[in-house]
Amino acid sequence: MHVRTYLDSDRDGLVALVQAVAELGGAVGFLAVPTPEEVDVWREALRAELLVAVDDGRLVACGALKRMAAPVLRGMGEVTKVMTHPASRGRGAGRAVVSALVERARAEGVELLTLECRGNNHGAMRLYAAAGFVVTGRRPDAIAVGDDRFDQVLMHCDLRTGTAGLRRFGSRRAGLGSS
Repeated sequence: MHVRTYLDSDRDGLVALVQAVAELGGAVGFLAVPTPEEVDVWREALRAELLVAVDDGRLVACGALKRMAAPVLRGMGEVTKVMTHPASRGRGAGRAVVSALVERARAEGVELLTLECRGNNHGAMRLYAAAGFVVTGRRPDAIAVGDDRFDQVLMHCDLRTGTAGLRRFGSRRAGLGSS
């Protein structure tokens, strides 16, 4: 299995992946199984670098790294749309994608990597914790699927290797813009 950047030739594999995950109710942004055209729109709207895991020529997992546009948030990145085909779960594809996303973020100078996941997705939370992510907070019942409500779990991974020269203010009433 290897992880690489998404190619246009991966379209059919990506469609099959997203449809299979959505069919099982996976938290990937769809309330019903999307059409291939809806997956195309979804992919184009990501505005993020999409990585895919390929095993024996078959696309089995994906995940995206999104960079923040605002100048004051350029040190942040977001991991999003991580998913593994149901037939490939438990084989390390998700772990490979998350690891590649973290390494890509580190190489691009990301200092703080964030993600969100659905509160009932304990497998994903274990995967992210194993990659160094910690829970930052929760938004209770924020995710709506019909009449069902799920917590939105916020996680982050601090990628800073050296903090010499950084002035950390946190939430103290100090520094620029304080009040």
